Amino acid sequence: MGLFLFLISVVVILVAVTTPVVNSCPPSERAALLAFKAALHEPYLGIFNSWSGNDCCQNWYGVSCDPTTRSVADINLRGESEDPIFQKAGRTGFMTGTISPSICSLNHLTNIVIADWKGIDGQIPTCITSIPYLRILDLIGNRLTGPIPSDIGRLSRLTVLNVADNLISGGIPASIVNLPSLMHLDLRNNHISGEIPRDFGKLTMLSRALLSRNQIHGPIPSSISKIYRLADLDLSENQISGLIPEPLGRMQVLSTLNLDSNRISGKIPASLLGSSGIGILNLSRNSIEGYIPDAFGRRSYFTALDLSYNKLRGQIPKSISSAAYIGHLDLSYNHLCGRIPAGSPFDHLEASSFVSNDCLCGTPLKAC
Repeated sequence: MGLFLFLISVVVILVAVTTPVVNSCPPSERAALLAFKAALHEPYLGIFNSWSGNDCCQNWYGVSCDPTTRSVADINLRGESEDPIFQKAGRTGFMTGTISPSICSLNHLTNIVIADWKGIDGQIPTCITSIPYLRILDLIGNRLTGPIPSDIGRLSRLTVLNVADNLISGGIPASIVNLPSLMHLDLRNNHISGEIPRDFGKLTMLSRALLSRNQIHGPIPSSISKIYRLADLDLSENQISGLIPEPLGRMQVLSTLNLDSNRISGKIPASLLGSSGIGILNLSRNSIEGYIPDAFGRRSYFTALDLSYNKLRGQIPKSISSAAYIGHLDLSYNHLCGRIPAGSPFDHLEASSFVSNDCLCGTPLKAC
């Protein structure tokens, strides 16, 4: 009996050693990828030539699989890349077609990057919000139309949502505030309209919110000031109106605030100029009025401060000379008067920084 058990164990070990490990992706996922490919046309680089054979986890360009389950985990297709296939062709990518809903059958996807192909159109498949593990959705640089899926907030693991440089329309979905892990939001250069959700501040992990060059209107939600990780806020070139929320100047991490080319009115909050950590502040081309707050101090450090094309009046505040640094300053096209202060930061500025005011004088303009 002992010999029999020994022989059985040897056979089991030999079978385990000699039986090939199943490394190929599930046939259903291979079929989904081929359906995804069928809806696209890439005429120059031949990136889909490698999509052949039974194992989509093995050398299929832009496809990565989970090493344990062999399920497709990533689709990473960029039309601008340093990959040898692009360098050899000496060109960036161009692809037409649509994003097939078949991609939603790949329900173990964590990353979807279909970026910078310039010709992919159609809508974002609404079923994409049913992919439970999705962390990155990057569709920048195509010609996608239609809205962002209304239930985008279902993607509780999403950290990056980038649909910039498309033709996306409709509003910012209300459910977007239900993305607790979202860190990077880029909606720039689309046709997005409507208002920013009032409770936008629920996105407490957000570090970048880039919404410029759209048709967004309404006020800046004061709840944004609750996003303590937010470093970059760009709402420029929209139709935003109302006042600048004063708490924005008390945000500890905010370093870039671009609100230019909107319909913002009211006064400049003193908090933006004095004790904030903002280094790039652009409020130009609005309807901001009143005086420039006399609130500069040693913590004021601006690589760029642009207040041009507004309705500001009065004198340039004397405290501006106490700022730690101001690299670029533009106060042109306002209603400012009086003498331009001498010394830093004014000793390196040109007349273009001060032109078209009511009665400014002194270097670099005419003498007082």
